[in-house]
Amino acid sequence: MDHSKKKLLLIKYILILNLIFYLGCQQVDKIKTIDPYIKIKDLKAKNILKKTVKRAGGFDTWHRIKNLSYTKHGIFYFPDGRIETDNIQQHHYKFYPQFSAEISWKENDINHHISYNTKSALQFENDKLTEKDPTKKVMSSLYVLGMPFKLLDEGTVLTALGSVVLRSGKQAQAIRASYDPRKHSNHSTQEEWIYYFDENNAEFLGSLVFHPPTYALIENLKFTDNLPIKLPLIRKSYRTNKDRVIKHLRAEFKYSDYRITF
Repeated sequence: MDHSKKKLLLIKYILILNLIFYLGCQQVDKIKTIDPYIKIKDLKAKNILKKTVKRAGGFDTWHRIKNLSYTKHGIFYFPDGRIETDNIQQHHYKFYPQFSAEISWKENDINHHISYNTKSALQFENDKLTEKDPTKKVMSSLYVLGMPFKLLDEGTVLTALGSVVLRSGKQAQAIRASYDPRKHSNHSTQEEWIYYFDENNAEFLGSLVFHPPTYALIENLKFTDNLPIKLPLIRKSYRTNKDRVIKHLRAEFKYSDYRITF
């Protein structure tokens, strides 16, 4: 092959590499410019959520997580204050390349284990496969942990309800979130939730949901401050009426041993 032909081939090769690089950059730029808030029609709700997501570490940071694990200690109480259940759960989530979850805990001398991925949802008791479907438990656990980022999930309808004063005395902006699991498989409930965000610093303060025949008020008492994103450390749940008047403590949760990889 003479020198001119070699030079022509080299030029073509360089042009092809430049084209591949250009198209790749276009694709990356396209991904980066996707607005996660674009489907929120309520402008006030959109502005509130933008502030609280930014305070929590940003949507891009949440979206880049590949693996997430933690320990969750949950105690449930009867109305008279006696303990109903008390267990410690180990949670492990893998987001890429495909979503999967492993949850394990011991309750009433029974070892429980959930193994979930895009193809199967299995729950074991003392290493024996049960007929229970753990899908809702997995989705609910992840949804609670991923707030407020999970409010940007596909299909969630957000509506600003205005300002309220919580029992802590803090002024908060309330947003109602409506879900439809019949249309969206990522929704674990069809109940409407109301979420509260601090008017001054946009901190995620808690939520209210109607669990027939009573309401549940969840208060977020402490978040992490040493991770790229804010994750819950202490939460409490109360049985209340629709006006958030407390009847009794229903549950308290403590989270620890967070591990995140990007």
